[in-house]
This record gives sequence, C-alpha cells and structure tokens, in this order.
Amino acid sequence: MYNERGFSQQIQRKINWFAFFLAFPFLSVLGNSITFYIFILIIGHVGFFWNKYFKGKYVFFGFLFIGVLSGVLSPVLAEQTDLRFISILIQYTYWVIMASFFIIFRARINFLQTSKWLFYGTFLYILTYYFLYFNIDNPIVSLEFKPGRNSFVFNLICCVPLSFIYITQRWRGARLYFFILFFIGAMLMTNGRSGSIIILIQTMLVLSIIQPNFRRIGKIFVCLFLILFAFFQNSNSQIYIDAIAQKVETINPRFAALLKNEGDGDLEQDKSWLIRKLMIDKGIEIVKKYPFIGIGPNNFAKYQAELETFSNYNRLQEVSFQKLSTRTSAHNSYLQVAAEFGIIGFIIFLFLYLPPLLLFARLFIKGNLNLNHLALVSLIGMMIHFYAIAAFLGALPWFILGICWSYLQKSKT
Repeated sequence: MYNERGFSQQIQRKINWFAFFLAFPFLSVLGNSITFYIFILIIGHVGFFWNKYFKGKYVFFGFLFIGVLSGVLSPVLAEQTDLRFISILIQYTYWVIMASFFIIFRARINFLQTSKWLFYGTFLYILTYYFLYFNIDNPIVSLEFKPGRNSFVFNLICCVPLSFIYITQRWRGARLYFFILFFIGAMLMTNGRSGSIIILIQTMLVLSIIQPNFRRIGKIFVCLFLILFAFFQNSNSQIYIDAIAQKVETINPRFAALLKNEGDGDLEQDKSWLIRKLMIDKGIEIVKKYPFIGIGPNNFAKYQAELETFSNYNRLQEVSFQKLSTRTSAHNSYLQVAAEFGIIGFIIFLFLYLPPLLLFARLFIKGNLNLNHLALVSLIGMMIHFYAIAAFLGALPWFILGICWSYLQKSKT
C-alpha cells in the first residue's frame, strides 16, 4: 500500500511498467493494450479512489456522462452490437479513471523513476519502428512493432518531453544534447510535416526549462516565430524559403516540399490534405444535424454522411465515395469531439484542456516552468497535433492530461 510520503515499491513498479508500455505500445492482449491490465492491478493495490474529490472531477466525469448519453442516443446505435457499445464505454471509463488516478496521486509517485521508464519505452519504440519490420496479430496476443506513422509521431510528441525529467538527471553536456538531436532526427525521419514542426517547438520549450541561459531566447521564440510567419507570407520571401527547404530536403522531403509548395507540398494536390478538408465538411454536416450531443463516441467513421461537397474535390474523384463517407477518420480531434459529443461535449472537452493550458501560459510568461512541468510541454504538442489527427482517444493523452491537471491541485508537495 502507499503512505504519506509515497507509494510502496510494489505499486511504483507497476506504475513504471504502465508508463513503459504507454511509451512503447507494442503489446495488446484480447484487443486491449497491456496498460489496461496493469492499471487494473494498480487499482487492486490502491483500492477505490475515484470517489475522492479533486479539482476537475466534475469536468472529467461530465465528459464521460455525455459520452454515455450520446452513445445511447446515437443514430448509428442500431448498426452496432451491444458488445461493441459496452467495450467503448469501458474504454472511456478506464481513461477517465486513469486520468483521475494521476491527478490524485501524482505527488505520491516517484516521477523520476516513471520518467526513466518512459524514456526506455520511447527509445525502444524508435529503434523498433525503424529497424524491426514486422507485426503479429491474432485474437489473443498482438505485437505491433511497425505502427502507422501518425501513431508513432503522436507517441513521440507526448513522451519525449517527459523523458527529459530522467535524461537531465542522468546525463549532462554532450550526451544531453545527443538525445535532443536523436529525438529530433527520429521525428524528421518520419517524413511527417506537422510532427517535425511540433518537435522543434517542444525542443525550444524543453531547452528553455533545462538551460537557464536559454530562457530569454525561449520567451522571445513565440514572437520571432510570428514575425517569421508574417515574413514568409510575402511573395518576395520564397527565395529564402527555398534555401531553407534545400537544407532539410535530404532529411525530410515532405517538409521541404511543403516549404517550396511543390509536389507533396502543394496542398491543393495533396490527397491527404484534401481528405482532411472533406472530413471538416463531414464534421460540420454532423454538427448541424446533431448539434447538442452528437452521434456517439467512436462513431464518426461509421456515420453515413451525404458529403455534398465531394464533387468540389477533383483530386478525390478516383477515391471511393463509400470509403470516404463511412471509413475515414476525422483527422482532427476537435472536429471529432464536436461531431461525436455535440456542442455540449465539445464545451466540456475545452474545459478539460483550457485550465492546464492557461497554467502553462502563466508559468511560461513568468519564467517559472521547471522539470516538474514538462507534461505541459507534452500537452502543448498534443493540442497542436490534435488539429491534424484524431488522437484524443487512447490512454496516453489521458495520462498526460491527468498529470497536467495534478499541477492545479492545492497541494503542499
């Protein structure tokens, strides 16, 4: 059991393994991540805790309530089996209770140890992603060493900042900067565009925390970024943009193409980008038709949309309308929440993320961010990436959210 100063080593080890498999999510049993079963073991030792009051409790459980209500009243419920609906409800309940655990008990967790295992998991995830090319999938046990790029990128965005709690305590000097360059390189090699931009922003924020001499640069980074953005909107600036693109092209061709607005970087010719735009149209269509509580959790891809704007996308005409209508992700977490949980659920969702976001802004402006706040850097990356991917599902974002809310608790520790 746990005491006033912290959890026992028995519980701490389970939390460490939980963190490891969050960062390295290669193992699933009976269709559920191994983290689900580890968390059940943690509850077995800690006991019922979600009846305790904590700041944000009604927001978290309010979101769960809206999810249940929208699922029960979903227009596509008749097309689902009862078992599927129950499994979705169990998943959302698990995520909310797990986030509540880290809000309540973070002060009792040895987070240096947890960060160590997050680092181990992240490091191994990178190595297996690039050097271990196989997956095993069966109804009992599933091993996935080569996930989709979006899943891999999202994991790095969430786990890399938290890994630096351990890295900065373990290494100094050149070895510290080696890991910074290692993580940046791992992200750039994915050939992803948004992930590359986000990891650079997170790196600047991490450096502003771990290097006191860098804090002034970190504070003016946002202003500099806005100035550069405005400058690059000038047509005369393209020559400078092309020069930058040539430097990064060997590492990340898609990011270079985006800078040059050519090939894959020409967004009006990029099918991935156009599908995202079409899914915005689908999301708006759903919100207009079911504005209050939406169509139910995990139902965006299953909803048969009319997609009246489909004919406007010439590059997508060769893609099956049926595939785009019912089998495509929202590619945007905010849009998916609005469509599946309605306006009410979307407002609650914003209240889940705004308090820690405002805390980050206050600490950043005052220069009071420290290693204990690195989850806020993960949160910033998550919220930016939410615009490009439907990623609020899964244990990892709720883990990050729970840690960030724990900073808001009135605690002496």
